[in-house]
Amino acid sequence: MGTSTNRRRRATALALALGLLASLLLALGTAAPAQAASGKVVGQVIGSQGGKLRVEMLWFDKGWNYLGRRKVEGDIYSLSLQPGTYHLQFVDQRPSYDVTKYAPSDVTVTVKGGGIVQRDVRMRRGAAITGTVKAGGRPAAGARVVAANTNEQSYEVKANGKGQFAVGGLPAGSYSVFTFDRKDTWVGRSRYVQGLKRGQAKNVGLALTKRGGSLLVQLRRGDGTKMTGSFYVTAVSKATGQFWTARARRGEVAFPNLYPGGYTMVAPGVGNWFARTAGIQGASVKAGRADLAASFRWTKRGAWITGYVVDEMDEETPMARAQVMVFDKAGHKLDETLTSSGGWFTLDGQIATQGGLKIVVNPEPDRGGYMQGAAWCQFKGTTSGPWSVRTGEETPVDAIVLPHATGKDVPSQCVV
Repeated sequence: MGTSTNRRRRATALALALGLLASLLLALGTAAPAQAASGKVVGQVIGSQGGKLRVEMLWFDKGWNYLGRRKVEGDIYSLSLQPGTYHLQFVDQRPSYDVTKYAPSDVTVTVKGGGIVQRDVRMRRGAAITGTVKAGGRPAAGARVVAANTNEQSYEVKANGKGQFAVGGLPAGSYSVFTFDRKDTWVGRSRYVQGLKRGQAKNVGLALTKRGGSLLVQLRRGDGTKMTGSFYVTAVSKATGQFWTARARRGEVAFPNLYPGGYTMVAPGVGNWFARTAGIQGASVKAGRADLAASFRWTKRGAWITGYVVDEMDEETPMARAQVMVFDKAGHKLDETLTSSGGWFTLDGQIATQGGLKIVVNPEPDRGGYMQGAAWCQFKGTTSGPWSVRTGEETPVDAIVLPHATGKDVPSQCVV
């Protein structure tokens, strides 16, 4: 009995060693897929006021999705990019209270493989808003002042000890100016500053005349269960448009010092539930009081896919800890998981109605393809699909068969 056990152990060790060696040889002998040659964007950053520049460059794809950032050394920038169309944004790094600060400058560039394109950038003085904040009739030292425009850009400063503030470097446009009392006592309506031009400064007075109220919101999934996790949500006043952001924990979120009235919540996607913007139910904030009966519910759940993975040689045998991934038709991975001890898996997330999904199943990671099926064998990956899903619905898939690896470097027999 002991001799038979030792033989099986030696056979197992030998098979694992051979499998790992084969995997290593395969990795060494496989060339990485060729990528298109990158191109380069170069240019000079020119300041209208002269002097040394303190500029940071950010770059985005064609759809304004953020890709990266770096400081511009001196007045020359150089950036290597894959072929495509990009937006570059140059931002003055001087503090926001400097009214001579440059406004951000944007350029759009199309990069071709192996080519160099030059785009010079001229930085120009932005607009500015200055003024004094008073809370309850007194200077509001340390008050937070936010200037927000219609392009969803916001710029923020703190008032000094006398309640004075300045927000410089603003792009031309119209702004709502919101004020937040450092002591969380007073609130007031926003001020609207219309039609600021580049280089223009406008002085406004900000008065916080009402005592703020507080709001506690219960957060629920569409099925009524508590929305767990830690994430940020934003409450927006229906009366003024002013917004407050707070961190949600343990299924609830508290907002202190709100302007009286009703509120809308801007909530991100969480887990399987899609982002939602909607009114906070039961929210009726009153000056100097706390509203503890409000609630908010996510209503749109993503699609989910269920199935199980079995051994090719014995379809009654489930494959535990197999890696399962789902990709959309553009090749973007939507979710990943490992099968349970019974071979079952669930793929989910914020997945909207769509077709052309592919499910990829691989052997357990970090074992060189070796897994326990009907016996210890070396397996290889497989693909299932295409599949279609609908938002908020389960899509069960057929049993996915994980095939055995074959080839001259793979043992001809499994280790029983």
